[in-house]
Amino acid sequence: MPDVEPVMQSMAAVATAAIFAASAGFKAYDLAAFRAATANYRILPRRLEALFALAVPVLEGGAALVLFLPGYRAYAALSLSLLLGAFTAAVAINLVRGRADIDCGCFGPVLRQHLSWWLVLRNGALFALLGVVLLPASQRRMQWLDFTTMAFGAATLILLYASANYLIANASRLRALRAVNA
Repeated sequence: MPDVEPVMQSMAAVATAAIFAASAGFKAYDLAAFRAATANYRILPRRLEALFALAVPVLEGGAALVLFLPGYRAYAALSLSLLLGAFTAAVAINLVRGRADIDCGCFGPVLRQHLSWWLVLRNGALFALLGVVLLPASQRRMQWLDFTTMAFGAATLILLYASANYLIANASRLRALRAVNA
């Protein structure tokens, strides 16, 4: 397997770090709302919901910070992949149950969005970014232009992710507007 370009790996690490750090911060900002969203999934036993709601922002935020440490980056990416896998499974289970009208809790009270298969697809894009972080990087030293490319690339990925999130969150409103205007 060929080594991944260090600019690409750093870009993926910075973008996922920013996304998961923001997610952790918004969840921590209103733990009660995140706990309610967690409980609404009806997957965990009630006695574990509070612990889970407290642990998730800590784990997400901690792993996001560790993504900036190249020697430990793979551990952080693996940890975030496991968390993301659990979140994605919870969304899919509830969609199969027919429970789409609950808040995903992904970004706490800041961006409330109903469950949809689009969230599963969005999480697939995050899995892909984390996969790039997990690949072995070439030993090429990055130059100043590489850092500029990495910063603008990471910013672009973050903006694309945020745009997709807002489109997913507002999809039902857009459909309702279309129906009114039809």
